[in-house]
Amino acid sequence: MAKRTHTYAPSRAIVVRAPSAPNVIRVSAPRQTKKKHHHRKGSGGGALTLNKLGGFAIGGALFGFIQKQFPNLPTLPIVGQAGSITAAAYMLAKGKGSGLARDVAIAGAVLSGYQIGFTGKISGEDISGELARQVSGGIAAQV
Repeated sequence: MAKRTHTYAPSRAIVVRAPSAPNVIRVSAPRQTKKKHHHRKGSGGGALTLNKLGGFAIGGALFGFIQKQFPNLPTLPIVGQAGSITAAAYMLAKGKGSGLARDVAIAGAVLSGYQIGFTGKISGEDISGELARQVSGGIAAQV
């Protein structure tokens, strides 16, 4: 038999484990906050500018043109023909903000107020039948 050359001590295997990963605490990154918009309340229209004044003048001219071109427009009781044109222009301008119809409505309201204050009635007023004394006499009858 052949001679044994070496004898080794029984080997022990040492298990070396890789170090475990450190515990990771996950935190979500802060998100940018939504920007709050400041809502401003609309004012009553601002100052009277030259552009607005010119628009009112054009509205008054158009009001007179409509009253002259269509003399047989139906009139509403108490408010007359001028009030009818003003009401129609107001209905056209309602919800649209500004525009020519709005200028006509403002001019019509101003002219109707002037006529009530000056003569006591609105032009084109056709009263058929009896109205109350306060209505038929104008503002002067109410005082």
